[in-house]
Amino acid sequence: MQTYHFDEIVNNEGIITLSGLPPLAKVAIVVIDTELSWQTRLAHLRKKFQEIHSFAQMSREEILVKLRQTRENVYDESYGDRHAN
Repeated sequence: MQTYHFDEIVNNEGIITLSGLPPLAKVAIVVIDTELSWQTRLAHLRKKFQEIHSFAQMSREEILVKLRQTRENVYDESYGDRHAN
């Protein structure tokens, strides 16, 4: 088995052309996306959520108040007057 190393860029259509290989050679291609690591992608995703989520602009106390209100609403919808005194 012979190992060849190529440093090529894939075009906009997802095509790459390699030259210098023997005819009818069987090849295995490994693609490494060097532009964005998973940490960078995760950071971008977090930033997007912070831009669109309503909690992003609230303080911790405001978020807790909102969550408590939501919990009470869900309880009322689910159980109604069943457990009233």
